[in-house]
Amino acid sequence: MRLLTLMVLSLWSNTAVASDAGRFTFLGFNECAPFEGVLFDPIATATILSDRTFVNSTCEIKIKYALDTQAAEHELELENLQIRHVALINEYDMRIRSMERESDALADALKKQSNRSPVLWVVVGVASGIAMSYGAYKVFNE
Repeated sequence: MRLLTLMVLSLWSNTAVASDAGRFTFLGFNECAPFEGVLFDPIATATILSDRTFVNSTCEIKIKYALDTQAAEHELELENLQIRHVALINEYDMRIRSMERESDALADALKKQSNRSPVLWVVVGVASGIAMSYGAYKVFNE
């Protein structure tokens, strides 16, 4: 909608089209005026005033358009950053849940293995240690 308004305003010109371009003259001191200055006829004065108004309006429209464009870009960037933030939080939460499930599964597996006669494992470990020590003694002493 803003772009359409800008296009309409840029195509439509509020400058008056006149056959006479306007005239002006320089006056000297006390020459039909009590001061020295420049005299413009009504058409030249109207042209100057309308050009000033038109330039001010055009400048304001361009500034407003630039500011609106910049605001829209910043809003889009902020929205994209917020979406990225939410996605990263969700990814973080998913990884935490996955690690918790893995930790629970490993703890359950460890509990199941730990219940299988720990005395037998101690006896087997001590016996294998003695056998390996004796075997090393025989190999290195001969």
